[in-house]
Amino acid sequence: MRISFIMDPLERVKPWKDTSYYLMLAACQRGHQVCHINPSTLSLDHDRVTARSVSVDVNSSHQTPFRIIAESREWLDQSDVVMVRTDPPFDRRYFYITLMLDLLPASTRVINRPSTLRDWNEKLAALYFPSLTPQTLVSCQHQEIVDFISSHGRTTLKPVDGHGGKGVVFVSEEDPQRDELISQSTNGGKHWIIAQRYLPEASEGDKRILLLNGEPLGAILRVHAEGEELNNLDAGGSAQKSTLNERDLEICAALQRPLQERGVYFAGIDIIGGQLIEINVTSPTGLQELSQFNSEDYHHQIIAGLETSMG
Repeated sequence: MRISFIMDPLERVKPWKDTSYYLMLAACQRGHQVCHINPSTLSLDHDRVTARSVSVDVNSSHQTPFRIIAESREWLDQSDVVMVRTDPPFDRRYFYITLMLDLLPASTRVINRPSTLRDWNEKLAALYFPSLTPQTLVSCQHQEIVDFISSHGRTTLKPVDGHGGKGVVFVSEEDPQRDELISQSTNGGKHWIIAQRYLPEASEGDKRILLLNGEPLGAILRVHAEGEELNNLDAGGSAQKSTLNERDLEICAALQRPLQERGVYFAGIDIIGGQLIEINVTSPTGLQELSQFNSEDYHHQIIAGLETSMG
C-alpha cells in the first residue's frame, strides 16, 4: 500500500516518543510506501486533491529517522491510505484541510474521517456521553462561570480549542484571583471556555487509553511533574505503566460503536477518577510508551489492521 501521512514537518519530529514516526516506521518495515505531506502543500485542482509528497525511508535509528527518497507533487487519490496526524490546535487552517480531504474518493481511506475531525471537538465530544463525564459548563458568561464554581467547588477552566495543557487553570470560590482568572480565560467574555468540576483523583494522574477501531489496546498513566498539577506529557508530565479496570472497559464499550460509525480508526481517550474527560481524534499520542510498557508492537497492529481492511 501507499500510505501518506499529513503531519507537521519532519524536522520537528521527536522519534524517541512520536506516535506518527512510530506508525510510519511500522508501515515501512511491513513493506509499504510511506509518504510525508506537509499540510500547507495541500491544494485542490478543481475536484482532485493534490499535495507535495515526500517519499521516505523510515529508520529505527533516532539519529537519522528519515531518508528522503523522492519528492514531487502528486494526486492524493493515488494513496491507498491517508493518515491525518497534524497536531492540534484544530483551527481554521485545519478545518479547511478536512474540507479538501472530503473530496477524496472512497478508494482512498482517510484516517480519521475528516468530517469527524471537524465535528468532534476533542474537549466537547465527551459531552455526547454525559453519564460518563464530570459536571461541565461551556460558557463565556462571567456570572454563569462564577455560579458554577459556587455550586461545584474547585473547578478546572480550559479553552475549548486548547491542547497540550495550554490555558488550563484551577480556581475555587475563595480564590482571590477567581474573577481575574475567569476574565483571562474567556478573554473578557469573548471566548467560550469549559468549566468542569475538579476531580481530586487528578493528583494521582490521568489515564490515556488508546483505541483501535473502537477496541482498547491498553492504557498509560500520565503523571504530573513534582510541584505541578498538569499531567499532560507536553506540560512536563511523565508516563507510567497502567492497566484497564472495569470502569475503563465500560467507558470503552460505550464509545466503541460511535467511534466506528464516525470513521475513527485510531483514538485516545483521557480518564480521571473513572470519568471521561476528552476524546482525542486528531493525532493521539502515547503509542510508543504503551508499546514499551506492554512489550507489544501496537504500531504494527495498527498497520496490520489497515492491510486487512484494504484487502
